[in-house]
Amino acid sequence: MTNKQYAEIIMKGHFLYWDMLGGLRGMENHKENHLRWLTGDIEYTYFTGNADLYDTVKQMKNGEIPANLLFFTDGSDNDAAAEFLTSGLFEKNSENIGMAHELCDTKLPEPDRRINLFRVRELSQLKTAGAILNSVFYYNLFSYDKFIEMFENDRQFFYLAEYDGLPVSAVMSQHGDNFINISWAGTLPGYRKLGISGCLIQMAERDGLLCGKAAGVLHAYPGIAGTYRRIGYKEYSRGTGIVLCGEDS
Repeated sequence: MTNKQYAEIIMKGHFLYWDMLGGLRGMENHKENHLRWLTGDIEYTYFTGNADLYDTVKQMKNGEIPANLLFFTDGSDNDAAAEFLTSGLFEKNSENIGMAHELCDTKLPEPDRRINLFRVRELSQLKTAGAILNSVFYYNLFSYDKFIEMFENDRQFFYLAEYDGLPVSAVMSQHGDNFINISWAGTLPGYRKLGISGCLIQMAERDGLLCGKAAGVLHAYPGIAGTYRRIGYKEYSRGTGIVLCGEDS
């Protein structure tokens, strides 16, 4: 794939995730070209810079200035976030990196013998995986009932890792048309930097390859991008989150 094709497939993965969130929250998803927004939610995503962006925002929000915006660029010079930041109304509150790599049938390295990897197939395992993900992220992602709803979707998969018999890491992936999107990957404090989540991601990738998927995609914060580079991911796009000055981020 070309760099542009990877950037486009990364965005498809983001939209796949966005649509899942809207469904789980009972919100109506709206789609317009590279835009996504949810009725009742003032966040949306924009892929590349465009001179008509302000008019688009007005059309989407009936003149309301969104309090949160998330922009992605495919590496071109266009940066839609820059215009908003120079306006003085907004400030940056997050950055992330869109990463991808080709899935190929290579022998996976043997993990540490203390690491045991599972694809989640039972509700007891799902409950543990959900508890880990809720603990790892600074906010609770979803209730157990919502995790069950995701688990029952035949295109979403959970993975769980134990270290010395203790559950310590979990990953959730989504299958798109020709890719898998790593939606969440988290490891409990005290067990990080051991390569555990990387092993889980590779397990998810192997399942995707067996289902005929060509690429793995994910979004990473700059501080942890090195973890994904070690298992073959490369950077193809960048995201910038901004908020209205004075708004809680």
